Amino acid sequence: MMSKDLFDAQKTNCLSAVDLSRKGSIDAPIIDLVAFINNQSNYFTTSSCSGRIIVVDNDVDGSIKKQGCKWVLTSHDTITWQELQDKLKTIEGNAVFKFEPFVMHVQCRTLEDAQLMLSTAVGSGYRNSGISVGNKGKFITGIRSTHSMEVPLSCNGQLLVSVQYLEFIVGIANGKMKDNFEKINRFFKTLKSSIEQSASDIHKQKSKGKQDHCKKLAQKLNTSDDKTVPASQKDVVLERNDSLEDLSQCALFLCELDT
Repeated sequence: MMSKDLFDAQKTNCLSAVDLSRKGSIDAPIIDLVAFINNQSNYFTTSSCSGRIIVVDNDVDGSIKKQGCKWVLTSHDTITWQELQDKLKTIEGNAVFKFEPFVMHVQCRTLEDAQLMLSTAVGSGYRNSGISVGNKGKFITGIRSTHSMEVPLSCNGQLLVSVQYLEFIVGIANGKMKDNFEKINRFFKTLKSSIEQSASDIHKQKSKGKQDHCKKLAQKLNTSDDKTVPASQKDVVLERNDSLEDLSQCALFLCELDT
């Protein structure tokens, strides 16, 4: 398991580093979600995209290059078919129209934290999500879905589809984008609830542990072999794992420790 200090150092380095993505900043539709996750002590985002509609103009030989290829259109919102039609005037190779849904990668402090993030994602509809585990105890939850779309539009700069077809695929992509935003909102809402519930459960467990500890200390006094000395005058014998600090947390001993 990764040490607390190492996780905190990696979080600081990641969040203070320069954004090397093509856009260079967090997408507007997920700014609040990313901020919420990064404000949690057990999580931080390593990459994200709110979802996008794009047209990429690949080389005429058909090769697809992410670096150096021509991005004809990029939108993190819905578009009109006129926008697409205007952008297609500049194509020279094999253009491809795509819809890519929301994706996010979150580094988690522990496996339990990663599992909470995963269960929340899957429950919100991101059924292609998963956890990757590094050799040094790095846990990354990848939040992904499958409702993508990819349509070829041209060959060697020659448009292969009609205006009616452009209208058709834009309508489909816009519908996917709207569903994408709804799913993001559902995930955000569910994640807040899951983290709050987890914190509440941990608090209850700690409180129960303190109560159980107090009961055990009280039982030690009640079962003492010294029956002749009043309880108020008995010496409290602490075992190696007990301390005055432990006793001070129990209401039973507060009045005696004030003296």
